[in-house]
Amino acid sequence: MSQPDLFTAALTTVCGAYAVLGTLWWFRDRADRAAVARLDAADIDPYHAAATADRAHGADRAGAAALLLGGLIRIEDDGKAAVTAGGGDPGRTPGHPVPAAVLTTLRERAEPRPLNFLYVDPGHRGRLDPYLRREDARWPRWSTRGGDRVQPAAILTAVLFAGWCAAQLLYAHGAFSGPAGEIAAGVFVGLLVWAAFALVLGVLVLWAWPWRRDRFAEYCRTLPPHPAEAALDAGQLEQLHRAMTFDYPTVRPVEDLSWDPGAF
Repeated sequence: MSQPDLFTAALTTVCGAYAVLGTLWWFRDRADRAAVARLDAADIDPYHAAATADRAHGADRAGAAALLLGGLIRIEDDGKAAVTAGGGDPGRTPGHPVPAAVLTTLRERAEPRPLNFLYVDPGHRGRLDPYLRREDARWPRWSTRGGDRVQPAAILTAVLFAGWCAAQLLYAHGAFSGPAGEIAAGVFVGLLVWAAFALVLGVLVLWAWPWRRDRFAEYCRTLPPHPAEAALDAGQLEQLHRAMTFDYPTVRPVEDLSWDPGAF
């Protein structure tokens, strides 16, 4: 079989593989849409919905709203949160793990702290993550946050095809028919060519292949705010927003631009 015939056969195989992968992607996306249509009748924990809608701060914001509503924390004028006298009572620790985790973390701080530090606090994440994993497991279709196994297969197909093309290119130039030194050099060049082809084709697949949409997160973003947030008045919502978006003021050194003629 000639080289053009081999290339045509390989290209046909690759096109067939992408047709199969595209069909799998379409069936999965159709099943995702059907599953989302049944979520209206599902019992979704409002804290989990908030966490899914905003993975970084959603659960912390909802938990802090519940604590603020219950008078367990207060937010200072500068945007930092502190535990109230009632919040310091262990007997008033909320039963839900999200506000309980927020309150426990704030109790550990001797001074008021902004609420957006919770996202990077390892102790707080250690208390909150088991709850999030448990709730994610209730929705196994999206428990990996929209993980996609079809796209990696599409990229792998492109990488293998790039390797085949590189091998055939070197074979056509007789890179594997000389002395051992030339064969070794040919293999090295072939790996470089394979890497170049794989990079180009991989980027092309990444650009063209549709990502799997996290429809569960999209659905959660359409839900009303957490009940605790909805119950806050305008002033409390403003306080909560300041605490969740707190940014330490930047102090810039002031350059002395005065000029002393006597110095010259």
